[in-house]
Amino acid sequence: MGGRLTPVAPVAAGAREAGAGYAAAARALSAVPPVGGAATLPGPAELPGLDAAALRAAGLAGLLPGSEAGLALPLALGLMRGEARLWLGPERIEALAAALGLAPALLAWQLDAPPPPPPTLGEAAPWQGRQLPLLLGERLAWLRLFWRPDRPPRRGEKTLKGAGVALALQLDLPPSGRLELRARLEQGRLDAVMETAPRLPRPLLADLSEGFAAALARLGLGGELTLRHSEGDHGT
Repeated sequence: MGGRLTPVAPVAAGAREAGAGYAAAARALSAVPPVGGAATLPGPAELPGLDAAALRAAGLAGLLPGSEAGLALPLALGLMRGEARLWLGPERIEALAAALGLAPALLAWQLDAPPPPPPTLGEAAPWQGRQLPLLLGERLAWLRLFWRPDRPPRRGEKTLKGAGVALALQLDLPPSGRLELRARLEQGRLDAVMETAPRLPRPLLADLSEGFAAALARLGLGGELTLRHSEGDHGT
């Protein structure tokens, strides 16, 4: 590879893809292998040298959620495009692989490897999963998303728009420790419960509520978010 890669600008034209709605999301979810179906290589969070600085040096900051590109839209694109090469681009995968001393195909495979589901989700087999890098300033966190159908779709029913889909999300954040979200998507609604270890400050709670509402509006969904903490009596 020759020359320095120019970082991409924050995502601006992706709204067309986010607006594709349920069909695009269904394609993405169906393309990801079941949790536990991957081989024994370590996931991306265990790769030595894979940190926020390495991702920025490879020109990826403009594509990753939590960075200059914002959160909701890059996250939606990362999920809808399914594979790291389609989302991040082969040239940037190659630049990152060279910095880490890995073969590009191996790095792409590890970025696409589904994370193991947490024990709280019960049996692993029904769940599918994906993890995405999240840039938090100079820190890198890994967002782990899991989903499974609650029931098969009825005749003529679109997979995500009609049949129920259970969702779970885990993320380690500096101010709140472990953040967990459980949600259900059915009949055009996404209702979720988000739980953190400590009680969060009111301004942060307001930001989370506003971000959830903005994501629903972008996806054309209704729904509600309940915020809880596990400190004390599980206050809401």
